[in-house]
Amino acid sequence: MSLSSFLKKSRTLLSGDFREIERNCIEAANARAVKKYSGKGELYCILRLYSDEGGLFNYFLKAAAGISYALQHDMIPVIDMQTKENIFLTKEERKSRNLWEEFFEQPAEISFASVKDKKNRVILENPRMPSGIMGMISYDGQMNYWRRLCRKYIRFSVETWEEIRKYESAFSERKKWLGVLARGTDMLNMGVGHAVQPEFPLLAEKIEEVYEKYGCDGIFLATEDEQILKGMKKQFGDRLFFLEQRRFEGKQDKILGKREDYRNGAIEMNRSYLAATYFLSRCACLITSDTGGAQGVYMMSEGFEYVHCWFLGTMGSSDPETLDINKL
Repeated sequence: MSLSSFLKKSRTLLSGDFREIERNCIEAANARAVKKYSGKGELYCILRLYSDEGGLFNYFLKAAAGISYALQHDMIPVIDMQTKENIFLTKEERKSRNLWEEFFEQPAEISFASVKDKKNRVILENPRMPSGIMGMISYDGQMNYWRRLCRKYIRFSVETWEEIRKYESAFSERKKWLGVLARGTDMLNMGVGHAVQPEFPLLAEKIEEVYEKYGCDGIFLATEDEQILKGMKKQFGDRLFFLEQRRFEGKQDKILGKREDYRNGAIEMNRSYLAATYFLSRCACLITSDTGGAQGVYMMSEGFEYVHCWFLGTMGSSDPETLDINKL
């Protein structure tokens, strides 16, 4: 380890950012492993994704970053969401099920079970996610790279396609959809640290504006929040289309995945949400905020005629409601 690297890690330790320490150590270990096995034949990169709180697109973005890392280092990517914890499956269920394969195919069509005991493998734990949606919107080179990667390597499972096909004919009835990704529930909790979400009147005003300006003939909504859905039904009536899924009522006191009842039916609920994001990616226009789901939609799409993405700060730090100008 170089002196500068050692000093950086020491500063991090003293600052108390233990997640950053963990990331630095993992990246250093992976770099050594790549160097050790490079040029010695076929090399597998096991992408070990885990979290006791992160949602589906948290994993999606980590997987995309890990696949990119593997390919850039001439390795074969294999996704492991079986070894360590996640909010979807119990420890007992993980003995026989790889969570990634509930939603997607393996990127190289090679199962984790077939390579987990091989010596010619590198384990990449929780790779850093791609830069946020703003970087993709503002830089075509980055956008095109991630879209191509998603088309080639992040493919839906049979079960996910079955969920999508339930709604395909209804979605095809209209020619020009305005897609709306509206997050609520735990995204409204200041203590969670998510991006600030627009309040409903602001959201509805923007929807009406874009709908008229771009000649849309339908509004496709993706939301996990029952109150947002009720408001959208009342405001937009038969212009609105959405998928049937389990939803939660309004602001949550903690991260959604921490709810005791979340795991029960979580895979089915998230498969429906994944189907909704697929349809969002096929809309002509998109209204969203700065979330992992929005980034996933943008990566899955072929592009939009118009995109509006709110950047309203982060809960608890730059939330306008928490900043008192008189204290400056």
